[in-house]
Amino acid sequence: MLVVDQKSLSPAVVSPVRPALEGVSAYKAGMTLAEAGRLAGRADLSKLASNENLLGCSPKVADAVQEALASAEIYPDPYCETLRAAIGERLAVDPARIVMTPGSEALIDYLFRAVLHPGDSVLLSSPTFPAYGIFGGCAEARFIDVPRLPGFDLDVEAFKAEAAKGPKLLVLCTPNNPTGNAMTQGQLVDILAVTPRSTVVFVDEAYREYCLELDVLGALNEWGGTWVSGRTFSKAYGLAGMRVGYGICSSAELVGYLDRIRPPFNVTAISQAAALAAWNDTEHLECTVALTIAERGRVEAVLDAMGVERTASAANFVFLRSPAGAEATAARLLKEGLIVRPTPVPGGWVRITIGRPADNDRLIAALPAALAL
Repeated sequence: MLVVDQKSLSPAVVSPVRPALEGVSAYKAGMTLAEAGRLAGRADLSKLASNENLLGCSPKVADAVQEALASAEIYPDPYCETLRAAIGERLAVDPARIVMTPGSEALIDYLFRAVLHPGDSVLLSSPTFPAYGIFGGCAEARFIDVPRLPGFDLDVEAFKAEAAKGPKLLVLCTPNNPTGNAMTQGQLVDILAVTPRSTVVFVDEAYREYCLELDVLGALNEWGGTWVSGRTFSKAYGLAGMRVGYGICSSAELVGYLDRIRPPFNVTAISQAAALAAWNDTEHLECTVALTIAERGRVEAVLDAMGVERTASAANFVFLRSPAGAEATAARLLKEGLIVRPTPVPGGWVRITIGRPADNDRLIAALPAALAL
C-alpha cells in the first residue's frame, strides 16, 4: 500500500497581508517608565523622551474626568460636538470643518488612507516624524524627500521646486519633530504659492502652542486648495495619556470623507471631557508653555556654554549632537535616572524633552559626563 505524506502535498504558506506592509516598520515609541526602571535599577526617573508636558494638565481636568466616569456605560458622542464647538469658537472656524481623533497620529492615518492611491507621491523633508513614512508606506505611496539643510532648517528652494511639480500630498511639520526647527510665515506662503491646488497639503502643528508666530490657517485659507492642519492635546495641554487630537480641514466635505474612515466613538467620553476642560483653562496652558520655554532657554544656555551643537528648537524639547554618540549618551543618562530619546539621525543626535525645573536640574548636572568622548 502506497502511503502518501500529506504534508508534502500542502501548498507553501503565503502571507495573508498586503506585500506593501513588508517594507514598513512599526513605530518605535520612547522607553516607558517601567522598562527604564528595570534597565536602570531605580525608580527616581525623569522621562524626557516623548515630549510630554511633565508640568501636567489643567487641575480642572480631574473633576471633568470624574464626572464623565459617572456615565461610563454610555457610548461617547461620536462627533465630539461640544469639544468641536469650543475649538471652532476660539479659532473662528466652522466646527463642521473640524475632525476629532485619538491623537494626531490617527489623523495622519485617516488622511493618508483617504487621499492616497498606490503610487501617489508624498513630498516631505527628512528627518521628520516617522508616522508619515509608516502610513504612506501602508498606502503604497512613493516618497519625494527633500533632505533638510545642515542645521535641519527646511531647504525651502529645493522644497518649492518639488512642490511646483504637483505631488499628490505635501507634508510639512512645524515645529519639526525631532529637530524642533520652525518655518517662518514667509517660507510657508512661498511654498504654497508654487503648490498646485490639485495637491493636498498637510501641516503638522503638534507643537504649535510653543510657537504661535506662524499663522498656518491664514496661509492655507489664502492658498485655497485642499488642506488639513493637524493639532493635538498630547503636548502643551498635558493629555498624552488621553489620546485626543484634531484636524482643521479646508472644507466640511473633507471632514465627511474622513468620517467614513474614522471609527465610530473613536474618542472616549472621558477623553472628550478632559480635552474640553484643558481647552477652557487658557491660564494654565499659558503658564505651562511660558515655563517650558523659559526652561528650554536655561538648558540651551548650558549646552551653548559647553559648546554642544544643537538646533534652534521652537518646541518643548532640545535636539543636540553628542560627541559620544546617541546610544551611548542615552545609556549614560539612563544610569542617572534620565530617559532621553536617541535618534537614528546620522551624527549622534539626541532629542531631550524639557521637563520640570527639577528634571532639568538633573539633566544639566549629568550632561557633561554623558556627552564626553
